[in-house]
Amino acid sequence: MNIAQHCQLSGKEIRRLMRVHRITIDAIATRYDLTKKRVREVRMTGVSGFLASEWHFLITGIWLH
Repeated sequence: MNIAQHCQLSGKEIRRLMRVHRITIDAIATRYDLTKKRVREVRMTGVSGFLASEWHFLITGIWLH
């Protein structure tokens, strides 16, 4: 197993990352062709595994290793 399989980002952490990097719900939805509903869902529930690494990249531009 690699580290990405053990990663978790809570909704609180995702909201904090979005604030720090000045990324809006609309910006992520438009840039990555996601629905605003999905972005809001992730902001509330968080993600784990590879999705955590992917969402970290979507917000910061840096992959988690």
